[in-house]
This record gives sequence, C-alpha cells and structure tokens, in this order.
Amino acid sequence: MKSFADYSLPQLKKLQMRITTEIERRESDTKASLLKRLRKLAQTEGIKLEDLLGCDMGIAAPAKGRGRPEAKPVSVKRATLPAKYSNPNNLEQSWSGRGRKPAWFEAWVANGGSITALENAASIAKRGRRGG
Repeated sequence: MKSFADYSLPQLKKLQMRITTEIERRESDTKASLLKRLRKLAQTEGIKLEDLLGCDMGIAAPAKGRGRPEAKPVSVKRATLPAKYSNPNNLEQSWSGRGRKPAWFEAWVANGGSITALENAASIAKRGRRGG
C-alpha cells in the first residue's frame, strides 16, 4: 500500500474528491436504508412514520455542500445591562458585574481599592450621562 507521501498533490486532491463523494453516497444509502427499516417497523405497529415523527418524510434534505448554503441562526442582541461599577480614573470604563471581570477592575482591587468606590463612580457616571 502506498504512503500518502508517495502521491503528488494533484493525485491527493483527486483522491480527496473520490473519498468525499464516496462518503456522501454511503451516508445517503445508510439514511435511505434506515428510513425504510423505520417505516416498516412503524407500519407493523399500525403507525405511519411521518405521523410518529410529526413531519413530512417524503422530501429528502439536500446533501451538505450542495445547493444553497444553510442560513446561520440569527443571534438575539441582548439589551446592555446598566453599569454597576465604573473606573474612577476613566468613567468610560464600566462593568455590569456579570461575566468576566475587566482588567481595570481586577487591578483596582489588587491595589487595595474598594469595590464601594467603583460603585460610587458608576452612580456618578450615571448622573453625569443623564445631565442631572
């Protein structure tokens, strides 16, 4: 048996295409065979497979990589949480208190700063943004 090192790049690409095609064919055959067996099993119980699964099984899904690409799920943009802590040295830097602690927060606490001071800075920053 040849080692992959014995093949040229064009030969490897041709082999890759053949392998991909064979994998897709076998997956399709396996799915069709399994669907046929499941239909037969459901039929012996007096149920249609489509009724059991609650979907239309007559339309085969397109193979991956063919036709139109699948749409990616749309991520829902969450509302920005209000700042619970603000950096007194730079009021533009704030943190809601959820998720990973920002570096400025960790540095403040590591240098002996109080969390209360950060909360106070956040309330000052909120008043400043409201204009009151």
